Amino acid sequence: MSIRTGKPSLTVKRFSLLSFIAVIAATLITAPAKAAETSLTALKPYSIQYKVVHDGDEVGTASRKLTELTNGQWQIAMESDISYYFLSDERKESSRFEVQDGQVFPIVYQRLAETSLRSDRNIVQNFDWDNMIEQGSYQGDQWTQPLKPGYLDQLTQMLLIREHLLTQKPIPAIDISYRGSIRHHEFKVLGQETIQTDKGPVETAKVQLNETKRERQTNFWFALEHDMLPMQVQRIKEGEEQAKLIAVDW
Repeated sequence: MSIRTGKPSLTVKRFSLLSFIAVIAATLITAPAKAAETSLTALKPYSIQYKVVHDGDEVGTASRKLTELTNGQWQIAMESDISYYFLSDERKESSRFEVQDGQVFPIVYQRLAETSLRSDRNIVQNFDWDNMIEQGSYQGDQWTQPLKPGYLDQLTQMLLIREHLLTQKPIPAIDISYRGSIRHHEFKVLGQETIQTDKGPVETAKVQLNETKRERQTNFWFALEHDMLPMQVQRIKEGEEQAKLIAVDW
């Protein structure tokens, strides 16, 4: 979607978006991420509130927020609080990062988790780009591994997806650093879909991530008229829906 300098008609905007989606939906891109611009179109503060649904029941709430820090860095924060029968899961994730020459550089990723079945599920990852190494810890284990340009974390990958949708570029494959290993994520744009929210219907671009080794699929719905914000996220494992996040306020 092009940056708007005026107020083009809704018909023109949707025709442009439909043409863009039709082109990239047929292409699976596997090249590493590359950015040539000095700033990102998607780098604007936002806040989204979600309800969490499982088997048709509302089981909790979640939120996602992007903020600019006073030192010029940025932070993405994700929180969720879920309760289902005797199970409970509360999580707080954050990623502090900076952008240089159009490329995202994670600095610190952290996840704090409290669940009814597991303990000590906290993760800390520190990215030292000067020395090209990452150091982290999870469940008492520590690691050090080399960094490569383009490595992202669990939260900053969403920023890169939105950036490519907003600038009408194919979504590249993204390498995610997570718990001492690198996960290779390839995304596919499936097309345009209208979803229902508490604020009414929202036109979205549906994007899918398939993790074949983990038998897991994640579907994302990005709002065409709201800066490609993630309006809905669905996680499917071994053919069964685990949970769905549906935006209720943004």
